[in-house]
Amino acid sequence: QVDINGTTYNIPDYGTDESWGPKYNANIQYLPFWSLYDWEEIGKPTDQQLATTPWVAPENDVDSFFETGVTFTNNVALTGSDENGQFRMSYTNVSGSGYMPNSKLRRNTFNMNGSRKFSKFLEGFATANYVKSYALGRAEVGYGDNNVMQKFNQWGQRQLDMKSLEKYRNADGTMRTWNRIAWNNPAPHYSDNPYWTRYMNAPEDQRDRFFGNAGVTLTLLDWLKLTGKYNFDTYTFRAQEHVAIGSQAQTYYSEDVRQVTETNAEFLFQVDKQLNELFRLNATFGGNRMFRTTHRNYGSTQGGLVIADFYNINNSGASPLVIDNTFKKAINSLYGSASLGYKGMLFLDMTLRNDWSSTLPTDNRSYLYPSVTGSFVFSEMPALEKYEWLSFGKVRAGWAKAGNDTDPYSLFNAYDNYTNFGADIRYSVPSTLNNSALKPESTTSFEIGTELKFFNNRLGIDFTYYSNKTTDQLLAVQVSGTSGYQYAYKNAGEMTNKGIELMLTGTPLVIGDFKWDVIVNFAKNNNEMVSLAEGVETYRIGTGPFIATIEARVGEPYGQIYGTDFVYDANGNKVIGTNGRYLKTSKVVPLGSVLPDWNAGITNAFSWKGFDASVLIDIQHGGKIFSTTNMWGMYSGILEESAGTNHLGNNIRDEIVQNEDGTYASNSGGVLLEGVIGKLDADGNVVYLNADGTVADGPVQNAKMISGGRYSWDHYSGPAAQNVLDASYIKLREVRIGYTIPNKYTGPVQNLRVSVYARNLAIWGQDNPHIDPETTSSSGNIQGIEGGALPSLRTIGFNLSCNL
Repeated sequence: QVDINGTTYNIPDYGTDESWGPKYNANIQYLPFWSLYDWEEIGKPTDQQLATTPWVAPENDVDSFFETGVTFTNNVALTGSDENGQFRMSYTNVSGSGYMPNSKLRRNTFNMNGSRKFSKFLEGFATANYVKSYALGRAEVGYGDNNVMQKFNQWGQRQLDMKSLEKYRNADGTMRTWNRIAWNNPAPHYSDNPYWTRYMNAPEDQRDRFFGNAGVTLTLLDWLKLTGKYNFDTYTFRAQEHVAIGSQAQTYYSEDVRQVTETNAEFLFQVDKQLNELFRLNATFGGNRMFRTTHRNYGSTQGGLVIADFYNINNSGASPLVIDNTFKKAINSLYGSASLGYKGMLFLDMTLRNDWSSTLPTDNRSYLYPSVTGSFVFSEMPALEKYEWLSFGKVRAGWAKAGNDTDPYSLFNAYDNYTNFGADIRYSVPSTLNNSALKPESTTSFEIGTELKFFNNRLGIDFTYYSNKTTDQLLAVQVSGTSGYQYAYKNAGEMTNKGIELMLTGTPLVIGDFKWDVIVNFAKNNNEMVSLAEGVETYRIGTGPFIATIEARVGEPYGQIYGTDFVYDANGNKVIGTNGRYLKTSKVVPLGSVLPDWNAGITNAFSWKGFDASVLIDIQHGGKIFSTTNMWGMYSGILEESAGTNHLGNNIRDEIVQNEDGTYASNSGGVLLEGVIGKLDADGNVVYLNADGTVADGPVQNAKMISGGRYSWDHYSGPAAQNVLDASYIKLREVRIGYTIPNKYTGPVQNLRVSVYARNLAIWGQDNPHIDPETTSSSGNIQGIEGGALPSLRTIGFNLSCNL
């Protein structure tokens, strides 16, 4: 309560970005943040000056902040052909708005390709593509100030109404935010208004890309061809990010320009010859030269911005930061393949490739990788022709070895330039120690499988077992800081992957024009880190970023979550201290792998007289994720689990009630954790205790309740295992319905098709209802970390296509 102009008001602690207020009660009136701004801005009595409102759930909750994104894709193509060639030209326009305010995407794609026979011996071909795109307001991900999801699910206050936040700027240009330092200090404390984030701090990026190829094919003999081709791919990507003056965080502006050009010049001899009545040979021999140049120019202001709303590197409070890098890489390759077939029944396929990479030491620059695959179509055997129920049968086995190089400039150490200190120029050793004795990474794989079809292809089975071993993994492993480096680049790891892949296909029903097809996919992979470099105990892949890490340790799967766990006694009971709180292990321990136990997909497809429909379901079982949202959302009282009831029926939070005299009182709630009372001795063994702290003869059940706040805060200070969630889910991935109108009804318009589709329609079985486990996946090695995850999107679309 505060006194303003002689009147006492109830007011939330707007300076705290947590949600530990009293239970909603329509009889309680309080001062919303917007009435304070209106009072300060208007400066005279009005209906909005210090207006109070009931303490109730917001009418426009967080979901009201999001918008329905709409994307339009239009394509037109022109094709033509004659007996000597063909061409195609097309233009595609994509224009869309995102699901967050002030977000949009524009992309234009031009394509042209064609081929021409100049004679029966010579043919030329070429393709050219140009793509220009622009994006405004790409959502920030992870634990960052400009990720609004962090403010909605981890830090914030639950009573806030999104409608009241839409006016995010005062008349003088300053921000209107609920998270004021104090009721009489409107400066933002920790959190910006989410609309300010989206409109004042929205990033922009542009990309121009041109790629294509041109070549000729020379027919030397009826069975021998030579093709020469030149591939070209270049793009310029420019991204601008900023934090506006008036924001909570340090203001800045940055530009990041990347220019990447890759060329590939190749030649290829192709052989296709029937050797005799029994054997047919297909073979190739060729070479390629790849050259890639990557240039990055990055500039960022330092010490804040000087002039508001002026985004230029020169608008820097101090000397700006500049990063200017150029990377070059080349790979020369020779390769060949041969495929030998016997009576359409026995096949032997072999490949051999040698690469010379500029990023490896001279002595180790060359690496050779071969492969051999054999298959036997046993259903072609004359002895099996009488078995009509067998439509097709094949067994196959293969072995392969593949090499891999590393990034440019990983061999020798060089000093890095840092921002100068006054007139002094500063250089320093890099954080990673390079290695001039690197070897190429190598992966050896073996697989066997079979493909079977029965009953005139009504039932099919495709099964594969594989085993891969990667050695000499190129990793930047952690080293002692006394070396002057944080990491050292080494051939540091050996890892194995073994698993199975199974696909079942079937047509359960065919009645007249009606047909029902089913496809079931199943995949299971077992992964193990077999060894690391001598003296290296672990390879850290990523961080939580607070109380958990993702690591690879010998004998465990690649991608193990590490953090503190609950303490358990010999009977599997959780151990609780005399204070009523969980004990946690003194050391970090493995809490589960981010890799799933298995994945599956089920597709049902239906067709009838021009109509078609399909339904796809995806399933993931097992795997773990560490959720920063769960940790901070519980800590700050944002998530509903921090305001529920425990197994005894007690309110987790203290309930604030108003007495008849207008004062407030607390009805004590709390949490009773299930477990036994104890402590750890010096050797890490569990010692049972009584409630008074004396040593007990045996396990004693905990009977001490703790406050809901203490229980929730311990999601950060207690065992990290509380925030490790199961990554299982079942998803209704896609539903699609379409109709192709018969050509006899459409005149000059041919293949007129109308279809609708919906993706990501529903999810079941997730461990935490607030988090989609799939949002923790990324395109790199860092998996299993969730923090401020963006919401999963449901997409509904409409397609119209035809030929003229």
